[in-house]
Amino acid sequence: MSNQPCPACERPLSDKAPSCPHCGHPLKTDSPPYASLWQAVTRARTPINVFALAMMASASVFGASATQLGDNALIAFTYALHIFLAIAGMFFLCLILCRSCIYHPEELAKAKKDGLEIPPDRPILAACLIGVMIVGYSVYQFVTR
Repeated sequence: MSNQPCPACERPLSDKAPSCPHCGHPLKTDSPPYASLWQAVTRARTPINVFALAMMASASVFGASATQLGDNALIAFTYALHIFLAIAGMFFLCLILCRSCIYHPEELAKAKKDGLEIPPDRPILAACLIGVMIVGYSVYQFVTR
């Protein structure tokens, strides 16, 4: 396994890598660009694209489960609202506390180069706050039933 420089960012990488792990530049030409979902997400340079993917995934799961509720539209709407608020809350926690998980590496590097002071990521704090959200919602569901 030899190391070669990436043609886009010139960082060293394996010759077996399908794309650069730093900038996402595709290296193998035998497959179409963005052949996998992960490549599409890593090429998305704004957090709103990741948020949109999460919302589409949750909407499809909710849509499939809402068909099992029968005629009670209020319950379906309530759970749709809860799903949206939960995903939006988790997204904003990650946006604030885990920038390297949301923003494209090139965008973070450009922001640092432009002089923006980016605080370190705090994934443990984000996970704890998401856990508090889940426990809080569980308590809410238990109390209201």
